[in-house]
Amino acid sequence: MFNYSKLVNSLFFLFLLGYISQIHAQSEISGLIQDSLSFSPINGANVYLKDNNKGTSTSSSGHFQIKDIEPGNYQLIISHVGYADTIVHVNPNESQNLIILLIPDSIEMEAIVVTATRTSALMEDVPQRIHKISKKTIEDYPSTNTDNILRMIPGINVNRSSGIFSRNSSVTMRGMPSASRSLILLDGVPLNKSAGGTINWHLITPNEIDRIEVVKGPGSALYGNNAMSGVINIISNKPKKNFNGMINAGYGTYNTIKAQLYLNGKSKKPKGVYWKLGGFYRQGDGYIIEPEDTRDSLNINTFLKEGNLNGLLGYQFGPNQKLELDYRFYTDMRSNGVKVFEKDGSYENFTDHNLRAAYEGSIKRVKINVNAFYFNENYYRQSENINRSGEYKLVDTETDKEDMGLWITLSRTFGKSHFITAGIDVKNGILDNQEIYRTSTDAIFTDGNLIFSALFLQDEMNLAAERLKLIAGLRFDYALYYNGHFEVKDPTSKTGFQQSAKISYPQSGWIEVSPKLSLKYFLSKSLNAFISASTGFMPPKLDDLAGSRKIRRGFKIANPELLPENITSVEIGVDYSLADKLFIKPSVYYSLGSDFQYLVATGDYVDAGSDDPIPVYQRQNVTKVEIIGTELGLEYYITQKIKLTGSYAYNYSKIIEYNATSDQNLDGKYLSEVPPNLVFVGLQCQNKIVDFFINYSYTDDQWYDELNTSIVDSYSLVNLRLSKYVLKDLQLILDIQDLLNEQYVDRKGYLSPGRFIMFEIKYFIN
Repeated sequence: MFNYSKLVNSLFFLFLLGYISQIHAQSEISGLIQDSLSFSPINGANVYLKDNNKGTSTSSSGHFQIKDIEPGNYQLIISHVGYADTIVHVNPNESQNLIILLIPDSIEMEAIVVTATRTSALMEDVPQRIHKISKKTIEDYPSTNTDNILRMIPGINVNRSSGIFSRNSSVTMRGMPSASRSLILLDGVPLNKSAGGTINWHLITPNEIDRIEVVKGPGSALYGNNAMSGVINIISNKPKKNFNGMINAGYGTYNTIKAQLYLNGKSKKPKGVYWKLGGFYRQGDGYIIEPEDTRDSLNINTFLKEGNLNGLLGYQFGPNQKLELDYRFYTDMRSNGVKVFEKDGSYENFTDHNLRAAYEGSIKRVKINVNAFYFNENYYRQSENINRSGEYKLVDTETDKEDMGLWITLSRTFGKSHFITAGIDVKNGILDNQEIYRTSTDAIFTDGNLIFSALFLQDEMNLAAERLKLIAGLRFDYALYYNGHFEVKDPTSKTGFQQSAKISYPQSGWIEVSPKLSLKYFLSKSLNAFISASTGFMPPKLDDLAGSRKIRRGFKIANPELLPENITSVEIGVDYSLADKLFIKPSVYYSLGSDFQYLVATGDYVDAGSDDPIPVYQRQNVTKVEIIGTELGLEYYITQKIKLTGSYAYNYSKIIEYNATSDQNLDGKYLSEVPPNLVFVGLQCQNKIVDFFINYSYTDDQWYDELNTSIVDSYSLVNLRLSKYVLKDLQLILDIQDLLNEQYVDRKGYLSPGRFIMFEIKYFIN
């Protein structure tokens, strides 16, 4: 007879044995944290076990201990004020009495990034081309605006042809035109607007930035909208001391003055409040942007007035848990360089409000990141001119753009080899535009909503004894366009409309599925190679879905049926280092794009009050494009204080299929506003006499128009920054843009400012 009692007792014994063994399997990680130069212990360093969300702080003797850890391989993250963050791979069974040396911030080291995977990761572990610009490089770089710093990254084209007097800047990369095809983040919050328009690069000044992370190649598997060519994440400073700050003032060419105040602080205890507060103001008389041979009596200086305010309040609950709220305000007034009768002539004004609430914490072994954001931009333009017939026109345009969203990311370790990241993204965009003619009865109104919702999943795998890194990701996006309206009241020939009209566009939606697969193999400590296949998409802009109006080339009509662009890209890259002094990073990539959006001439014409009828255009999904490119990045540390940086990029970007029913044929044409060759060389040096950073950049010829009939000539720039500490906390800075005074004409026919000199005094409050 079968003995059930014996079976039950045996099963209970096995369960108890397993439970006891599991208890004994729990282990600990302990060690000592020291300064890498003096070997003195570091008190209060944050020690965080990324893969199971446990953490602690070091004692006054520099020691730490994390108990009750399950067996497996983990990443130990150590951070402290004044030191570079460090990641150490550990195993509890082997990690007793570790000795870890932290490297001071002034010494560059293996970098930690958050943008590539939406979690903290070593740059070398990510099978994708990533660049990180450190705080020290940003401080030393000869730049008057944040976007200029990106010139040093291979394959990034920065178009700021009027210097600080530019209304906006276009930052593109990987052989693709239009800034909308690159996703720009500020502290993880998207700055690309659903309504359309350029990125406001004036929101944050270089003095406020901790670092910039650039992830190349399509990134829609993680980020969705706009991440076709890559992702640029600008990460602002966080308080690291009980109290410190900075006062900055300067004077320069074109009677330009600037002033900035930045203060921050945090609790002396590991837990407590931290905060920062800052403000910036700049104004300048400007210059005449119209070339001398085409100027007339209506051309005036492109004057500038701008300012921002920003503040942050946060609370640190522990080594790996915090809550923060920050707000940014920006306003400006920039002349367009034309004046007829109005006091300020033609000018533009941006007023931006940027609000972010963020939480970072964990529940058991699950790490949680939450970003809630609201972005509002009010754009006003006063435009006046006299046409060729001698008629005067004065128009007020006011556009209100809103984006609000919630991004939630969850991540945890599964087993010994998998780190899973999953999340939900929701974003709603709103457009409200009105164009009022003050010299006629015309009035045009446009509005609409575009909402996005997404789910994503990513698995980071460590295989082959951690010599092989593999990332697989998938994202599902659903977008809905609704509340689209267009109205024109009391039109005359000035706007091209024949009669009053009111249109409500039908609701429409679309789905995007974005996969990604990439892997990296470590051949040795100094050599690794990666291959990545990824996809990206750019949604249509609300302005194209709902807006009809006169534009520079003619008359544009709305297309409520416009769909997203798509691109698929394959990249192969190698990272090679020699004696931790020379770093070489070549890449080659091939991208195939479909449904690219182009303005297509419909064949119709309208009377808009000019001498001749003007052509009618509509933005349509009509082209397939091919991009073949290569990039080379180089860093050479000649000494600890002398660094040489170089980069080269080549892009072959062509339209391979054009499906529009139109008189024009774009088959075989090169993509406009894409320079085939980009070159950058920079030398950064610290010494007892004066610190300097001098760089040279070259931007190749580029086609201005889609038909490849007009070329924007190539140009070169040499920029220089000299800096010197005359006292411990007082720094003098001389910044010279376009050192050789090589003025050039941009794609709109405007003249660059030439040599621009700014002298600054910076005082650090400690």
